[in-house]
Amino acid sequence: MNRIFKNTSALFSAHLIGRLGSLVITIWLMPRYFTESELGGYFVALALTNLIATLTELGLQNPLIREMTLHQQQTRHYLGNALIVRSILSIVAYGIMIISGMFLYPPIIVKMIVFLGLAEIVNSLAQLYRCVFRAHEEMKYEALTVIAERGAFLVIGGGAILRGYGLIPVCQVMLVASCINLILGVGLTRFRFTQLRFQPSREIVTTLMQQALPFAIGNLFNLLYFRVDAILLSKLSSEGVDANTWYGLAYTIVIAFTTLPGAFMMGAMFPVLSRAYEREKGRFPRAYAFGIRWMVLSGFPLAVGLSTLSLEITRVLFPTYTPAEVAKVSEALQWLSWAGGLIFITTAVQAVLRAADKRSAFSVLMGTTALLNICLNLYLIPRFSHTGAAMAMVISETFLLIFGIGYISRNITKLRETPFIFRTVLKSTFLSALMGIGLVYLKGSLSIWVLVPLAVLFYGGGIAILGEFRERLRFD
Repeated sequence: MNRIFKNTSALFSAHLIGRLGSLVITIWLMPRYFTESELGGYFVALALTNLIATLTELGLQNPLIREMTLHQQQTRHYLGNALIVRSILSIVAYGIMIISGMFLYPPIIVKMIVFLGLAEIVNSLAQLYRCVFRAHEEMKYEALTVIAERGAFLVIGGGAILRGYGLIPVCQVMLVASCINLILGVGLTRFRFTQLRFQPSREIVTTLMQQALPFAIGNLFNLLYFRVDAILLSKLSSEGVDANTWYGLAYTIVIAFTTLPGAFMMGAMFPVLSRAYEREKGRFPRAYAFGIRWMVLSGFPLAVGLSTLSLEITRVLFPTYTPAEVAKVSEALQWLSWAGGLIFITTAVQAVLRAADKRSAFSVLMGTTALLNICLNLYLIPRFSHTGAAMAMVISETFLLIFGIGYISRNITKLRETPFIFRTVLKSTFLSALMGIGLVYLKGSLSIWVLVPLAVLFYGGGIAILGEFRERLRFD
């Protein structure tokens, strides 16, 4: 368990620093130097390239980590064959990005897609080297690449914005940062883990593809679910790309907090879950319960606190915005806060399905969630604009949570520690509710800079008093 927390801390710290750097660029600098239409176009280009870049992943990442975890002596062969597959897919994906942009958007957005698309492609190649770090449970090296990439983007990109350069140079800086990420990943893998020489193997490619393809469909649905709202907003909202700005800013704030479930469940816990499911069946239910427990303890207070203080946070982050613009961002943030809290738990659900190699179930679950999300967006965006897109995400996350946990309980494992988990949920709900009530009464008289630390101290202290830090769920 110490290794899990060590790896989680390394990944969380690095990704948190990276997200904070992105927040400085996206939340603090961009709204001050670019118009809402320009910023909305940037969010559209980002969503489109991120969505199509899923084709390069093809569900390969988690099966690759899983196989390298189980067969570490063959790391270089799995990595090399995965690189061949991903390089071919990258060429196809980049072509689709450019063609889609030319048909759907004006030239300025197409120019952004050119550079953002290349950045996505380079990052997708670099991600394979991060798979090596995760398979060997040495996440400190991934942490180093994250900090280097995001630090380069913050320093160079921030300087470009301050010196008056436009959004195109900012997109070019993102490409440069991605190249730094790739070069560092290659170097660390070469000198710390394995040689880069390998033998092309039809057997390895077949093994990876048999596991990856069903997950590829699910991954595409997953990203479609997370990105289709930004694409539909510019077409369905009466406010056009301006709606993308208000939604994108709120979305960026919430996603910054989901660094923790990504680092904990998909980073540190995934190799443990994979190994336990294949070789130590007795540990798997306890590992699953362990992950759910900590995601509940982290997700509930985030949803309550961020939603309660959404207006105050928006005012502080966007002082140049008018009251009407602040209200628009705040409305989306209030809804997305609850989606963010749910993402903590649904990330644990997805990690379990991937680790247990439930390919068809994962694809069906993500497909139905994506379909639900698209239908909700088609109905809600024309009526409520960007707020409707946020509502759709909350409903979709709730659907994913209910049916995901239901499937795991019926087909993989039950929460043997159910009374333990139930007590954790009650404690977290009780303390989060008290914290929310306190914030409602105090936010009119205290600064946000005082309220947030008070809320953290209250909830953390309450969890400690109620014994959640002493009550350890052991599985090692």
